Amino acid sequence: METSEDLQPLPLRDDDHKTYIETSLKLDDCKLVSTTLFDNTDLFAWITADMPGVSPDVITHFLSIYKEARPITQKNESLEKKDVIAREEAGKLIKDGIIRKAHYTTWLANVVMVKKSNGNWRMCRLH
Repeated sequence: METSEDLQPLPLRDDDHKTYIETSLKLDDCKLVSTTLFDNTDLFAWITADMPGVSPDVITHFLSIYKEARPITQKNESLEKKDVIAREEAGKLIKDGIIRKAHYTTWLANVVMVKKSNGNWRMCRLH
């Protein structure tokens, strides 16, 4: 099944605890998905404190960086709209506790904004 990218919010506890479901779902399917999500709201981990007993080794990502690596600066794109969108998306991830600011000895990769087929932007990084 192909996704339509047309999503509607589905508050599970309140406006801060919500998920999204596709608007293209049939009414019966939408009701089934919504009911299942509501019935299992207690299974969602909104913050790391919601996951007691899960070792930080399992949920923590570390980046291996060679201290001998020569720093190379990538060319900056001067597109303000992309920069604003990237900052907004990163701000959301920081606010939700999904990512945090980190300082490394070398720069890893610039964030690149990629335009999706529906006209929205997606934040990616170069490999």
